[in-house]
Amino acid sequence: MIPVRVFVVAPVPVTRAGLRSMLASVEGTDVRVVGEAASSVGSEPATLSEADVVLLADEESLEETAIAEDGTQALVLISDDELAVSRLRALPLRGWGVVPPDAPPEEIAAAASAAAQGLVVLPRSLTGRLLREPAAPVQELSEPLTSREREVLELLARGLPNRLIAGELHISEHTVKFHISSLYAKLEVNNRAEAVSQGARHGLISL
Repeated sequence: MIPVRVFVVAPVPVTRAGLRSMLASVEGTDVRVVGEAASSVGSEPATLSEADVVLLADEESLEETAIAEDGTQALVLISDDELAVSRLRALPLRGWGVVPPDAPPEEIAAAASAAAQGLVVLPRSLTGRLLREPAAPVQELSEPLTSREREVLELLARGLPNRLIAGELHISEHTVKFHISSLYAKLEVNNRAEAVSQGARHGLISL
């Protein structure tokens, strides 16, 4: 099993140590802490870039968080503020999650694993409120996806990188990038997580 590499960001050293200890205490987990810092800004670039998930201890850290702009990293925020959801949705993330401050180690580890797979994780209380809100109407795409673009989108939903998508479809990575750019434009999104989310909303893929 490939481990999920987590970079812990918390302004207080004891908090960072606590989160590292909590994740290490979960038996049978595939989560491994690869680094920590008071802020991701100014952190060792190599260490931060190696992380699949950035774990933030509070909302203030979110303001100073530098994540990969290509949508390859995920982020998990420890917070009970529902406004954090809209802020996370605006970031170029592979997946993301919010867990309450009193979440047990198992829940934090599970959220990190899920976010690394491109999923969204929310506390049950917040999920209930969101489900009760009326859904926004889904507008028709101005231009439908081609069959090849739908194939690429399905493979994006499976979390495959460009190299493996090219292998699956027997095309070049350059062609894969072309199709991804095209479906981004048609879905009006900026990263893979948004493309998968919009694709599911339009019924183009199933999650």
